[in-house]
Order: sequence, then C-alpha cells, then structure tokens
Amino acid sequence: MTPSIVTDELSADPETAFELGLEWGVAHYELRGVYETRVPGLSAYARHRLLKAIRDFDVTITALSPGLFKGASPDTAPDHSNLFWMGAGQFRKWQDGKKEIKHHLHTLLPQAIELAVEAGARFIIDFSFHRSGLPGGKAPAAVVETLSEAAEMIQKAGLEFLIETEEGHWADTGMHSAALVERIGNPSLGLNWDPANALIEGDIPYPDGYEAAKRFVRNIHLKDARRYPDGTWEILPEGDVDWQGQVKALVKDGYSGAIAVEPHLFPSVAQTRAALDRLRTLVGAARGER
Repeated sequence: MTPSIVTDELSADPETAFELGLEWGVAHYELRGVYETRVPGLSAYARHRLLKAIRDFDVTITALSPGLFKGASPDTAPDHSNLFWMGAGQFRKWQDGKKEIKHHLHTLLPQAIELAVEAGARFIIDFSFHRSGLPGGKAPAAVVETLSEAAEMIQKAGLEFLIETEEGHWADTGMHSAALVERIGNPSLGLNWDPANALIEGDIPYPDGYEAAKRFVRNIHLKDARRYPDGTWEILPEGDVDWQGQVKALVKDGYSGAIAVEPHLFPSVAQTRAALDRLRTLVGAARGER
C-alpha cells in the first residue's frame, strides 16, 4: 500500500504541499482544494501552475475530489401543496436541485475528467447525495440513475469513479456503500473507503464495514473520530476507529492502493505529519517490521 496525502490538508498551495510531502518521503497526492477553490474550478493560470508543479516536483496524483453529488437528490416530481404559494416554493426548490445535478453532470464532471487526465490521476472521488434526514438504507432510484450516468462518463474517459463513504449520505456505512456500488453495476466504479466517516454514521468500520465493502475498496482516507452515545461526534488525532485491525486486514488482503492521510485537524502541517507517522507505524507493525 502507498502512503498519500490530500494536498490541502498540508497547504492550499500545492507547490508547498508537494515540497513538504517529498521531504517526508511521500510522492503520491490527492487533489481537493487548490488555492482558493476546489478542483476543477481553477482559473487558467492556477491550472497552469498546478500542472507545472506536478511536473516539476515529479509527483503522482492518485485522485481528484471535486465534491460532486454532496447535496440532496431531488425527487422525481416536486412536492405538491393545495396552497399555490407553498407549492410554488416547493417547485422552485425542486427545480434548483435538478439544475444543480445537471451542472454537476454536464459541466463540473467533464471539467474534472479533463483535469484528471492532464494531471495523470486514475480516480475521481465523488459522493452519493445527502439523505436530508431520511433513514439510511436503499438509495432512491434517482440517486442510482445519476451516479450511473457519472460512472459511464468517467469510464469512457478511461478513469475510475470512487464513491466516498460519508456520514449522512446514501453511501454511509460499509454495507450501504457496497450495496449502492452493486446496484449501479459499472466495473469502473469502486469505493473511497473512509472508516472514520462510517464510524460517525454509527457503523463499526472494522471489521463489520470493511468486510462488507472490501471487494470494492480502491482508495482509503485515514483520519480518526469518536462518536458519543447521544449521536454527536468529533474528529481526533486518535479516536475509536480500529486502525490497527484495519491496516492488518489490508496487508493480509494484499491491498496495493493508496492510503491518503486526511486528519482534518489544526495545525495542518503538524497534524498531517503526525497522521503520516501513525500510518507508517501501523503499516510497519502489520508487516512485522521492527
């Protein structure tokens, strides 16, 4: 398995992120926030500078995370009310949701694909739509339809589409994430497995969630969290994810993909370095290294 870093966890300036990471022996990176925006929404100069930095520092970009499909998926028809003004508001909300999906599919996703190809990335990481308070379980048909269309577009470009496990979304636990990938059924589709996000949702990410999802896992995010009995949670340097068991299982299963450190903690440089050190310690212990 390959240690990786989500660049904006170190710095919004990818040049700085690459320089620091290379000093720590990391040559693989995931792009998310770059300069003042999230990929692919870069100015022409920012894009030029990013691609130049990738070449000059001779780093490998594993994935792009443009943050698509994080909002709620609108129903097939707007809610109806006998009150005209209320029905009109519901219709506008539904219409805005449809426009957002169209924008993601037909503007942002093609831009992300183009940037991924230029940057040499294999994966595009996106989400599975927020449930808006609905209970977890089988995703609505509209969600499957949109993600299927996205998967086909990414596949045609010779790339792979990874759905990130994310609390509050349809792919929220290992079991639900795997079930969604199975329903879509595109061979280019896999999972960006984030055990901490699954834990926040109430999953037991290792062993339960991982066992359900592992056949689809192609990229992993490393951070940690604690979920409290009242349902609240927080991100911590070391929380309740069984990362020791998770990494041992990955070594046993022959996982050869990237594990991207994504601590989500301040101060960014120190916390990213600490997470990287933790990852290396876990991998070394799992391999029996001294």
